[in-house]
Amino acid sequence: MSDSDAEPLRAWPGKPRPMPKRNQPRTLKEPPATTPAPIHPAAAAGAPAHESPWSAALCSRRLHAIAVPGLLAITAGLAIASLVGDSVTFDETSHLPAGMSYLQTGDFRLAPDHPPLAKIWAALPLLLVDHRWPAPDDSSWQLARHYDFGKQWLFKLNHPDRLIVPARLMMVLLLLATCLTIYALARTLFGPPAALLALLLAAFSPTLLAHGRLVTTDMPVASAAALVLLTFARLLQRMDWPRLLAAAGAVAVLTLVKFSWPVVLIGPGVMIVLALARNAPLESSLLHHAPRGAAEVHLLRTRRARAGGIALACLFMVAATWAAIWTCYGWRFEMIPSPPSAASPLIAEDNAAMAKSRRADWRTMLHEPGGALKRARLTLSEWVRFHRLLPEAYLYGFNSAMRSTEARDTYFMGQHSIVGRPAYFPLAFAIKTPIATILLVAAGILAVICKPELRRRDPVLLCGLAAFGAAYTAAALTSKINIGHRHLLPLYPLLFVLGGAAVAWLSRPRLRWAIPAACVWLCGATLWIHPHYLAYFNELIGGPANGHKYLLDSNIDWGQDLKRLAQYAQQHADQPLKLAYFGTADPAAYGIECTALPSLRQLDAAPAELTGGMYACSVNQLFGLSLPEARDETWADPQVQRRYRELVAAAAAPPPAESAEALQEWQGMREEYDSARRWRLLNQLQHRRPDDRVGYSLFIYNLTQSQIDQLTQP
Repeated sequence: MSDSDAEPLRAWPGKPRPMPKRNQPRTLKEPPATTPAPIHPAAAAGAPAHESPWSAALCSRRLHAIAVPGLLAITAGLAIASLVGDSVTFDETSHLPAGMSYLQTGDFRLAPDHPPLAKIWAALPLLLVDHRWPAPDDSSWQLARHYDFGKQWLFKLNHPDRLIVPARLMMVLLLLATCLTIYALARTLFGPPAALLALLLAAFSPTLLAHGRLVTTDMPVASAAALVLLTFARLLQRMDWPRLLAAAGAVAVLTLVKFSWPVVLIGPGVMIVLALARNAPLESSLLHHAPRGAAEVHLLRTRRARAGGIALACLFMVAATWAAIWTCYGWRFEMIPSPPSAASPLIAEDNAAMAKSRRADWRTMLHEPGGALKRARLTLSEWVRFHRLLPEAYLYGFNSAMRSTEARDTYFMGQHSIVGRPAYFPLAFAIKTPIATILLVAAGILAVICKPELRRRDPVLLCGLAAFGAAYTAAALTSKINIGHRHLLPLYPLLFVLGGAAVAWLSRPRLRWAIPAACVWLCGATLWIHPHYLAYFNELIGGPANGHKYLLDSNIDWGQDLKRLAQYAQQHADQPLKLAYFGTADPAAYGIECTALPSLRQLDAAPAELTGGMYACSVNQLFGLSLPEARDETWADPQVQRRYRELVAAAAAPPPAESAEALQEWQGMREEYDSARRWRLLNQLQHRRPDDRVGYSLFIYNLTQSQIDQLTQP
């Protein structure tokens, strides 16, 4: 190195600059005119220099090395400790058997309305578990009745805990990956202190803990959406092969866990537009390989060059996603595979019949009425299917999922409907999110608005997050599917990242203790509700005991409390148990001996006689979520009241002796009366205070015969 290339010595701030020795082999350049200011320790660690000592302490690498694994361990502990106490929930009876069927048979007939990757992920450890699989001629398999098939496999042929616990542990891994992604997003945007707070918000989130331990597609899509935004932001900072492969992998995973993935890609689309609009050059080594250790990188300086580089990267991601979809479906176009040559004729006939049924259903979808957007989607899907550009099962599942969003039973503050309500998700967020989290997120958003330095670290990523949040919120507000707060799950990583920015207020003396106090409040609320995370409601409505007055379905009752009911029934073995259950699990598999009241799915138990005893009712059944026979509006109908009075009179009369026809009619009215009387009892019990509760989803009533007779009067 020549003397002219020598780098000047920097003097330590506040000390005299050392003079060069005479025998020094190189010359020194003149010192700068002004002495540089001392570097603040917090700024050196990644926090702005004007921040408080709190921020300086939160930047400590040692603190992060301890706190990050510690918070992840707490999250895993809370999730695992709670998942073993929950019985199989509603959708798990569909998702897990479907995933196992993909692995064992390569047949995608079960539950095609969700992509297969999340279900396959959950089922992977079961390849190492000894279990019994239904026979190929099982009627539920032949007719693709996924809930019936799941009930057969999970509860009739095996013990449910042997299968569901390993699968749920796989979902806990996704929960931890989501927490780490939230930490990385917050650190990129707002620095290490904000990342630590965002991770704490995620680690103690009842929403993430509720759904991050269940075999569903809700946590996988939230994790994939956050990962897509993070990897895209890193790719738009520097385009190299590791970052491109990470972004392509994230997009591929997203398209294989939920068919709502187009909404998520709005965020990366906005990020690309902003990256092109900025004048800053884009580093790229995709087509210009630099030697290892070289300081130079290729810069895409012009807008045209940046557009070309980004376009090539997007084409690569499209190709990688296309290949990933085909790989996940085994590079086979047909949804129903041809049976092996050694298979019985019955199996071949079954596969052919199912393939014919799916083709008929596809033709029905193509001719369904709808608006211009729906017609365009169906036309494009048919064109892709005709040219075999994507697997048949993927296209069928995508359009089946779009069809299922058109109308569903909804319960909102005591009212039933089959259309979406714009206020549903705002209310669900307001009462199912801890108040401390809401306050911290609001403080973080205010900090981003008021403090420009928070918007300068990565404005492209910040705008991408905002665009995704706005698009997903708009989709939620206009959705016709109002069946659970869980559908807001992809928004929560974004909210936690913004909540992390609340650490900026630590520099205000009056607010210095507000942030730690909110964190303590959040941790206390989460530990208090343990292990009933599905039924969490905050203090605004008085907690989970009042949740059923506002929301039902997966917000409070997903059939999760059967194992707790089994323990409760053992403690009250002297009373006969009569059960009205909302769920897909089998009570007998958990050792529950009961007779059946009206349930969403028929129980394998004898119909209950309305005699004195212990009545356990799922709140969804009690308030008629999916079956209108228990609703107040049904029993307020004058025609229903008149018919019930006729049935009561007929049941009280002696059997007619005139003719066999009259006797048959009387017997039919008596059977109708028995059924109507059970529904009448459920309708009246919803207005009666329960004597006890099991979890928050099962109400217990101890009734005498006189009370039952009074409740079932016309």
